[in-house]
Amino acid sequence: MGRRGPPPAPTRLRVLHGETRPSRLNRYEPVPPGGFPAMPDDLDPDAQAEWRHVEAHMAATGVIRPVDRLLLRAYCEAASRYLQSVRLYATSGPLLPDRGHHGVVKNPLHQIVRDNEATLRGLARELGLTPSARAGLVAAPSSADPFEAYLRDRRRTGA
Repeated sequence: MGRRGPPPAPTRLRVLHGETRPSRLNRYEPVPPGGFPAMPDDLDPDAQAEWRHVEAHMAATGVIRPVDRLLLRAYCEAASRYLQSVRLYATSGPLLPDRGHHGVVKNPLHQIVRDNEATLRGLARELGLTPSARAGLVAAPSSADPFEAYLRDRRRTGA
């Protein structure tokens, strides 16, 4: 039987959410090196635009790290596929003529749009890009890393 319930939030996010109880924090959680991942050269233009958009709005938070590059790439490529399918669906409409029975049928692009949207939403949630994923996050106004400041304070007090 697998793990039950939602996946545990990373310690970094728990601190940003305001968690202060040491018993609820993993002090030994591996923390990958900081920085924002470099954009791959082979992304299509829509995926590149999404990468730049995410970088512009999320790089300062320190939540997305270089180790997350493939997840971010998958998100940006899903965004590109979603936009492409939405554009095509918009030009063809929700119903198509049924060639054999002189009626109409549901456009198969509708399911493709829905599938891409679901993939995009799931990856966005993993990266902290949805409103619910960001709910309760408190970013420090300075460039100081709140997680590092918390750990530094904990070391000073001997906890």
